[in-house]
Amino acid sequence: MMITADIVVLIAVAFCIIGGAALGFSRWLKILTGGVFGVIISIVVCYFIFGIALDWAFVKALMLKITEALQENGSWICNFLLAVRLDLIVFAALLFLVVHILRKITVYIIASVMQADNKVVSIVNRILGVVLLFLFAVMLMLVVFQIVAWVMGVDGGLYPALQNSVFGLDKIYANNPLMSVIEGIKLPWQNGGESFAGKVLV
Repeated sequence: MMITADIVVLIAVAFCIIGGAALGFSRWLKILTGGVFGVIISIVVCYFIFGIALDWAFVKALMLKITEALQENGSWICNFLLAVRLDLIVFAALLFLVVHILRKITVYIIASVMQADNKVVSIVNRILGVVLLFLFAVMLMLVVFQIVAWVMGVDGGLYPALQNSVFGLDKIYANNPLMSVIEGIKLPWQNGGESFAGKVLV
């Protein structure tokens, strides 16, 4: 027997099919990657590649130059900037700018191709629209589940209301795949030991 959450899922799936086919991939891509959504997507992408990019040689060199320049000055404001990791802040800002620009270029190219006046392209555009909207809905659900789990705990919050779900929503909530991705990202201050900022403040 379906629970309330299962009915919500069915409604969401119906909306993805109807809405995705009606507007198509190109229009949904512009909607979901424009404005506030676009900024959020850029931030999420930056978060996922931030830890990986820190191991790139030219990134390490850039951060080292910033750190050395601040250390050579030795003023209190430079010590403060060292403590708050200005090198990481600068890198994060540059990474966001690059990702944001690449996202806009990619969206423009894909949208232009999908808007071609061709029956085959039109059909593909509608099918991909459904897929895109469905993937967005799934990701949104996982993000909501993860936020609720962080705030109220895995065993609390939504879990009781999701038990016995036909679609296994209780299992998805308890074993959110998004969490394994987040836990796999190791940032500089998560490697254990004394942080660089701690050394500066000593």
